[in-house]
Amino acid sequence: MSIARYENIIVNNVTNGINDLGQYTTTITEWFKTRAVVSDVTNSLRISERYRVYQDLVNLKLNYTPWVKQMVDNQELFSITWREQEWRITDCREANDRMSVTFLCYYNQPNTPV
Repeated sequence: MSIARYENIIVNNVTNGINDLGQYTTTITEWFKTRAVVSDVTNSLRISERYRVYQDLVNLKLNYTPWVKQMVDNQELFSITWREQEWRITDCREANDRMSVTFLCYYNQPNTPV
């Protein structure tokens, strides 16, 4: 059983677009800083024929606010910076009493040659 703890996070806006050359771009800008209850941090490694793929998952629990409701409604438009890494939201779980929301976030490290 893991121990949950409060840690500082930064919530970012993610804007996808196309530049003048027709290439897809992603712009990440800081929206607000807060603290979240961090729990269930998992690291996994998958080794294929050529690459090692590291994937990390974490649960971040935030109090239910209007800004957090925006994050729940539009998950693809937000990312979270924790431990100086950018984490993307994969799932949201609202508490039945709507007092908190738990985000399951993932971070994919670049592929590493075997």
